[in-house]
Amino acid sequence: MYQHIVVAIDASRTADKALDEALRIAKTARSGISLVHIASLRDMAIEGVGALDTHQQHELAFRQARELLDKAEKKVINEGISRVACHIAESWEGGKDMAEALIRYADGHDADLIVIGTHGRTGLAHLLLGSFAENVMRKTHCPLLVVRNADD
Repeated sequence: MYQHIVVAIDASRTADKALDEALRIAKTARSGISLVHIASLRDMAIEGVGALDTHQQHELAFRQARELLDKAEKKVINEGISRVACHIAESWEGGKDMAEALIRYADGHDADLIVIGTHGRTGLAHLLLGSFAENVMRKTHCPLLVVRNADD
């Protein structure tokens, strides 16, 4: 059974659903959970064109990531999971690079399962935004659970 589950955390409802699924599995298997947030510095740079320098973007990204992870960590602990770790990585490249950062963490920490949420985008949105889930699926050697929000 799964002893170490890695969960991708962001500010989306699908990440919340993924965490809920990971918690269900972790409680049954008595697993530890690692909560991982990949800060997309490229997206922050695009959204805040000219407003922040690189150092400020980096600091803001990590502050926001820490808030997300703190909230998720409290939820995990409240559900009775005592082995929980948090990790923040960064990416300037987006999609594929973000997926590779998650996989590097999972591989480097002997994860038995990766759990991620997906928005289920198709068509033009998929082409423009790419698919984090698809990139993780193509590159990981670890079992992967992809959770989709039924509302999307």
